[in-house]
Amino acid sequence: MFDAPQTLVRHDGVDGEVVVRRRDQPGGPVYELIVNGTFLMDTAETSTERLLADLLLDRHRQPSAVLVAGLGFGFTAGSLLADARVRRVDVVEIEPTLVDVLRSGVVPGLDAVIADSRVRIVVDDVRAMLPAAPPSTYDGILLDVDNGPHFLAHQGNAEVYERPLLSAAARALRPGGLLAVWSATPAPVLAGVLADAVGDVEQVVRTVRRESRDVDYHVYVAHRPE
Repeated sequence: MFDAPQTLVRHDGVDGEVVVRRRDQPGGPVYELIVNGTFLMDTAETSTERLLADLLLDRHRQPSAVLVAGLGFGFTAGSLLADARVRRVDVVEIEPTLVDVLRSGVVPGLDAVIADSRVRIVVDDVRAMLPAAPPSTYDGILLDVDNGPHFLAHQGNAEVYERPLLSAAARALRPGGLLAVWSATPAPVLAGVLADAVGDVEQVVRTVRRESRDVDYHVYVAHRPE
């Protein structure tokens, strides 16, 4: 029998209560992120967070400048930083508490992501930040601010998956750039909006094992024409 989770951080955030918990397991501690009462992620399974970065790195010849929307526990940004072609990673995160969690080493080893000289942390709402971004700024934009359009931790994030914000993201991409959006569930309407706002869309499905069952996660990758 495992011990009850230990709460390491509990703070009233911008979009609801931010909670970081630790669960001790035989293979080592697992850290969980819960926002507004909704489970967002843990360190037991991070392959789909890394997948967001890997899809860009595999499909773009020179992914020099990248925007990551949603810091999480830093695994997407960390995967980008492992590639020498990446010269700049802007991470926009609405919750300053989460930035402090990583910076202070609450989750061991992840402070190095924020400390990397290529990383610029922007504490802001991506819904405000992206429309203000200069045109043709990024080679890649990776959106992972919630669980996808059908399983929201905060209802206001529905705008992230709608035409106005996705069109703003398309303008912020350089020709040939990629916009990738993470979703916990299939989102065919999102795929259609991405196709209209950005360009050709590819759906990538990753099956992971969680709590003795297989779960499919989805990434929609839109390609801006050259």
